[in-house]
Amino acid sequence: MNESEHRRPMPNSVLIPVGLYWIIGVTMVVSAVLNATNDGVGRLGAVVFLGTVGAACLVAAVGLQRRWGPATFMGYLLAILLALVSLSNPGVALLLVPLAVGIAVALSRPSAKQWTGEK
Repeated sequence: MNESEHRRPMPNSVLIPVGLYWIIGVTMVVSAVLNATNDGVGRLGAVVFLGTVGAACLVAAVGLQRRWGPATFMGYLLAILLALVSLSNPGVALLLVPLAVGIAVALSRPSAKQWTGEK
């Protein structure tokens, strides 16, 4: 990768999923911490799930920013996971399914693939 390619601004097809993953990740990690401090081990499953998915979203966001090739695949997996999780609650599904579809569509654009070096 040459110097001019490295300085190129991040395309919107990557910037949007990165922003969403930062928001989702921070929200889930904070929620896990609050659940752990308020409820203790009574909601251990929820704490582990929120913390793990939140951390994975943050890793995907940083990976996409740093042009880490596997971050795109991780982004697709997280979009699928978010869509599946939302099926248990119709109110959440109205929010998460469009977000998951938007992330998957954005990551599949040629400019996003070029950014991460995916072929």
